[in-house]
Amino acid sequence: MENPNQRLLDFFSTNFRPGLVALVGANDPIGLAIREAQRLITKDRKPSLWSHCFLLGDLRLDRRGPGDSTARSPYIFESDLNIEVFKPMVRNGAQENWIGKWCGDKVENAALIDFGLSANERDNVLATALQLVDEQILYPVQELLGTWLAIITGKQWLPNPLNDPHAMYCSAFVRYCYKLSGRDFLGDEIAISNTTPEDVARAGIQAGKITYFSG
Repeated sequence: MENPNQRLLDFFSTNFRPGLVALVGANDPIGLAIREAQRLITKDRKPSLWSHCFLLGDLRLDRRGPGDSTARSPYIFESDLNIEVFKPMVRNGAQENWIGKWCGDKVENAALIDFGLSANERDNVLATALQLVDEQILYPVQELLGTWLAIITGKQWLPNPLNDPHAMYCSAFVRYCYKLSGRDFLGDEIAISNTTPEDVARAGIQAGKITYFSG
């Protein structure tokens, strides 16, 4: 990424700890549509602040230092769909990326959630995320529609009718990794396949463990 928002990059870097959950709210058309679709489950019935979530992974040795020198940078685990219109590139599903991907102009809200993982739980969260990347879990666009239907009918507790067993969108990916570590942060009232970024944020607020970026 060219010229990331340095204040946002500093926020993620300063508060970086492996296994934390990150939330961002983007103002591009897709981000705004996802935020709008969560309106019925926000406290004030306004569009959600959040459109995407991911896991903080490890500090990786890369060449992002001065003059392309080696440096350790925060990397993340996420499930996302990236399509470059003018480049022959599509990245679909579970992936590992540099944190700077979510430090651009389109991100207007950001937060981190610390659910207080033990060292063993943290290792299990990251091990699960890495395995999902290796298994090339896909990003299921159709499941977004299924979750939207669950929201408007008030039935998020039911499994997503469009669930693909080899696919997870961002918030389901994050929750699945936590659940397999024994630290599911939501109850049975919301199925994993219907978990939204707003649900993740609400769990962080209830736990009193959410830190907001002040832009």
